[in-house]
Amino acid sequence: EPGMARCWLFLPAAAALLTTTTPRLRFPRLSAPRAIVKNTASDAFGEDFYALRFDGVRRLYGEAAPERLRSSRVVVVGLGGVGSWAVEALARSGVGALVLVDLDELCISNTNRQIHALASTVGRSKARELERRVAEINPDCAVSVREQWVLAGDASSLLAEEAAVAAERGETLALLDAVDGYREKAAMAVAAIELGLHVVLCGAAGGRSDPTLVRVADLVDVAEDGLLRSVRRELRKKHAFPPGAPQRKGGGQGGGQGGGR
Repeated sequence: EPGMARCWLFLPAAAALLTTTTPRLRFPRLSAPRAIVKNTASDAFGEDFYALRFDGVRRLYGEAAPERLRSSRVVVVGLGGVGSWAVEALARSGVGALVLVDLDELCISNTNRQIHALASTVGRSKARELERRVAEINPDCAVSVREQWVLAGDASSLLAEEAAVAAERGETLALLDAVDGYREKAAMAVAAIELGLHVVLCGAAGGRSDPTLVRVADLVDVAEDGLLRSVRRELRKKHAFPPGAPQRKGGGQGGGQGGGR
């Protein structure tokens, strides 16, 4: 609604991306091949623990959803106030492989907004703590940790490496961007589109307090978010992305890699 601040943040709906036939956020529409990988973890009695853990996902999204999610690989860049919750949602939705990218460590001031920020984890690697957490949620999930910052010049090589791994393993690859820098976000969007990946870009979350205003939309249609407005401008000026309808001003920009750190 006009004048109403909107939080273009992507959390539990992240897993739903991989149950659709086309990417959610795009300039050009993309589609990626969907290979199904079956590798059932069972006990001595042949019980399928994956099916037991994620039967609720099947009932919510349909019969095909668990196998689609299980055969997916999601690269999450930025593991702060947005990315840490996205990782939790993806793990609890049965995604088969996660790549966790962040060089930062947890500090006590992260406690109010980051799921892995506990008294026992202060000073530890954000990526390693989430790796441990995912293993407790879904032991079948293959987690890779990349303790690094992603700069605009690194985005293409990082995603190309993960695309090669996904192709070798028959996985569908997706990018979930949860960093605060608009140049880095734009570079990752360009690289993902060139590689034909699903891509979700998260907007600014700092200072937002009403979860009912969370929206999922095409980047062309996003309004009231200064960070994503800057991403859109960068894509149009430097990468010849097409223009869209004029957007209202609003929202603020962050300044780090942690997505609401």
